[in-house]
Amino acid sequence: MTSAVQDYVLLISAMLFWGGSWVSAKILVTIAPPMTIGFFRFLFASIFFLIFLKVTGVGWGNLRPNLRMLVLVGVTGIFGYGILFLTGIRFTTAAQGSIIAGFNPTMIALFAHIIHKERLGRRWQYVGFILSFLGVAVVIGVQALLDFNINYLIGNLIILSAMAMWGLFSSISKHAMKRLSAAEVNAGGGIIGCLIFGIFALTEEPWSLPIIEDPVFWFNILFLAFFVTFLGFFFYLRSVNRLGATKTGGFINLVPVFGTLLSVLILHETLHWTFIVGLALVVLGITIINTGGSEEPVPPLDQ
Repeated sequence: MTSAVQDYVLLISAMLFWGGSWVSAKILVTIAPPMTIGFFRFLFASIFFLIFLKVTGVGWGNLRPNLRMLVLVGVTGIFGYGILFLTGIRFTTAAQGSIIAGFNPTMIALFAHIIHKERLGRRWQYVGFILSFLGVAVVIGVQALLDFNINYLIGNLIILSAMAMWGLFSSISKHAMKRLSAAEVNAGGGIIGCLIFGIFALTEEPWSLPIIEDPVFWFNILFLAFFVTFLGFFFYLRSVNRLGATKTGGFINLVPVFGTLLSVLILHETLHWTFIVGLALVVLGITIINTGGSEEPVPPLDQ
């Protein structure tokens, strides 16, 4: 396998992991409470990141002086996004959630535009915002009109709120990475988020739940912690370094595609025509925004 082919295989693998996170999360919320899920996921993910920092010689001594910034990262990107993500997926389907999550890069660019005054290279690229929003509107609004389900509507709106939280987190992380490496931001934020999840998980008494002895629970927790949060992060950053930010960013379009396909194949969810139209609009919108070298989104810690 040539180096170039290997680069693309690893990048596509990262997108597959992130798409699969919606299926894995949907399975988890049917057998475990959300705080417990979040605690164990980020407990293992934080351990993986800290081991990596130690092995690579970076250490974690740089985390303490930047504790205030890392608290903001953990509160928004880990706990805030995580609880909205897990709550939303309890109500809606993995397919709908992953399509709405495709709006994520658009939300990141929107917050970067508002907070950091970033601008896209060409005016016509702003059409991408409109198309992405229309795609989400088709999934949430049009589908609700055709086949109304109050649970799906509530879940989809919560997922949309999660995307807004992730956009805010991305802007905070960009500021944090002026002082810290991306790995340090993810490790520090993961630890803070894990602690918050852990405090609330005490009310769920996870030690008394049947999931403690359930291999399905631990398989999905480790999938989210290692493959989605840890390994996907490094595959993505490796690709940014070797292929370039713009070319790599375009592959984020595959996340809702993989998420939708895996939802149908593994969970046997119904794929309505509105999902296909919404997915196409979201992917097209992201493509337009990324065309012409727009600012690269912060690599996700959670999908």
